[in-house]
Amino acid sequence: MRRRGWTAEQIDEALADGEQLEATNSIRPANGATRFVHHATGRSVVRDDATQEIIHVGGDGYVY
Repeated sequence: MRRRGWTAEQIDEALADGEQLEATNSIRPANGATRFVHHATGRSVVRDDATQEIIHVGGDGYVY
């Protein structure tokens, strides 16, 4: 998380207010996933749709 420039507060902000896009869940494909784009940083967090677990935090310039 920190290596990719995220704080816990930014993750909360992305989940609360970020643009939501459908994402691939490579860990549990049957569950589906949603990507949340942080409005200020442009970085993304991916959350498992079934478990609500964060499964990915993207760094600056990460291409989806």
